[in-house]
Amino acid sequence: MYSRSNFHDEFNEIEKFISKNLDRRGLDKVNLTRQLESCVKSLNSSQTVVIITGFVIKSAGVGETDGPPGALALAYTLESLGKKVVIVTDKYSEKFLRIGAELLNLEASIYIFEVNLEEQQAEQIINEYEPDHIIAIERPGRNIENRCYSMTGEDITEFCPNTDLLFIKAKQHNITTSAVGDGGNEVGMCKVMDVVKKNVFKGNIICAQVEADNLIVAGVSNWGAFAVCAGLCITNNKMIMYGKGTYGDVLEKIVKAGAVDGCSKKNEATVDGLSYEENLNVFLKLRNIAENSVAYRLSASY
Repeated sequence: MYSRSNFHDEFNEIEKFISKNLDRRGLDKVNLTRQLESCVKSLNSSQTVVIITGFVIKSAGVGETDGPPGALALAYTLESLGKKVVIVTDKYSEKFLRIGAELLNLEASIYIFEVNLEEQQAEQIINEYEPDHIIAIERPGRNIENRCYSMTGEDITEFCPNTDLLFIKAKQHNITTSAVGDGGNEVGMCKVMDVVKKNVFKGNIICAQVEADNLIVAGVSNWGAFAVCAGLCITNNKMIMYGKGTYGDVLEKIVKAGAVDGCSKKNEATVDGLSYEENLNVFLKLRNIAENSVAYRLSASY
């Protein structure tokens, strides 16, 4: 059972679990430590958090099912802790975030980045909302030539307003940043650039150039976001992740609104080519880890 003195056992279990499937993309060689714990610690001490998400699938002209569900789950958990949340996305994923936010009764502001306005918009978000933490969940990052690419090496720059600027400005303002990714082409993944370039298909082309303070590499980016939610439950000794029914409702709503699987390109309730059941089981496992930890610590306190 877990140690009463710290959360290392739980975080280690979570990080090991979400690393499933990383070998599919060559990221099983990533060797980072305490990234999830560091991210959660910073979020706990933050008052305002900006969440960036949305990865367009060029052939479909809409965003994918990986990213928005994780962002919505994290927003829900953060608001349950009394944090203010701002969700940043683009027009390709906007309706998914709005529908999900309405379903979850979120108070979060939803901010849409637009091409050619990114510099002013990034500055506005920093100045107006004064975030303590900025976290990206499955958001395209620009490579060394300032271009965005899909996992297959398809240039998607024209579909990707430059949200890297929020990370760049965060560094200038001493704002902590975190990122969740699963392929190497997401903002923040520069932290493991050597692994991406050496082991990922077309890694030398697609690798993002912007680094995050904390990088969570998961088999599916949604899993990384759910892991952060579980970590927040554990460190606050409170179950604030939503349950199985809500998980299904969120995914059903965004698929009905047009979201597609990033691998199959189909409008279906799968994520990164993995079935609904496979993804649900990961969510439930992470929730179960958090639930067991909270129950144990509560019982041990009596």
